Amino acid sequence: MSAGRVPLAELCANNKLGFINSTLLKPTAPSDPLFKAWERCNDLVIFWLQNSVRSSVKSSLALVDDSQTLLLELQDRFTQQNGPQIFQLKRDLAILSQNQDSVSIYFGNLKGLWDELVVYDPIPECECVKLKILHDRYDRDCVI
Repeated sequence: MSAGRVPLAELCANNKLGFINSTLLKPTAPSDPLFKAWERCNDLVIFWLQNSVRSSVKSSLALVDDSQTLLLELQDRFTQQNGPQIFQLKRDLAILSQNQDSVSIYFGNLKGLWDELVVYDPIPECECVKLKILHDRYDRDCVI
């Protein structure tokens, strides 16, 4: 599993996104007729999430019994690991040179690095003026 690669499509297709986005809350009373059904579905979501990661990671998550908590733990764990990848991409961008490559090959390499950097270090979306300045600065950096 890499950053953001939780099986969201599978959860959506099986109508289980509510378990991880807080729209389907656990019934509070064990006597609630939906309590057992909620627990079974939550266990299924946990199973899917745990099976989306390597076994070495899965073993450290065995005691998590809430699907939303598990997702947050996975996101936190994998997001923190993006730092070295972001550093490497920025380093590769800094040392990239055209050398004997054609302009189209050089531009393809440059664009590939920028596109990958956006995956690991996305700029948030917002309509505010200050974020527009940040987007403009980012676009300028892509040209330099």
